[in-house]
Amino acid sequence: MPVPRGLRRRCEAVLAGIELPDPFTVDAFRDVLARHRGRPIVMEPLPDLGSTVPCGAWIALPSVDVVFYEPRTSPAHQDLIKLHELGHVLCGHSRNVDLTRLARAFTDLTPELVARTFGAARSNFDTVEEQEAEMIAVLLADLADADREGTPSSRRMAASLAHPIRRLRSWRGD
Repeated sequence: MPVPRGLRRRCEAVLAGIELPDPFTVDAFRDVLARHRGRPIVMEPLPDLGSTVPCGAWIALPSVDVVFYEPRTSPAHQDLIKLHELGHVLCGHSRNVDLTRLARAFTDLTPELVARTFGAARSNFDTVEEQEAEMIAVLLADLADADREGTPSSRRMAASLAHPIRRLRSWRGD
């Protein structure tokens, strides 16, 4: 499926609606998003479910959001996975996963709870949701990189996301 028209612009608008931490870190963003949602978000390493399982998952339980990430990869890749899943949280996406494999990994969760959490299968929306979550992850990873490298602060970068004219000026050096 081709990249949806206006994907980056839509994702920038979503990010402009939340206060981004300065300096930007994945954990600080998780905390901001948790406050924004009014419920905790915890991050846990994903159990080894085999190669056919995604490298991250988000489960919205009744009182907490749980973001799972692949622990057997580089720290930078782990951050991107976490940001991708947090992108799903921020956008309020629903997900369709193999419930049998997930239920085996998380024996305390009933298949009914997992099914209700992930929502009904909507395959015609899954690709768009994945692209939105990935675009948000890439935009946020750029903020994290900028703060790590001592380039413009996430506050300036976040402001540029909210103001397209200012963004163009900052890129041109005006």
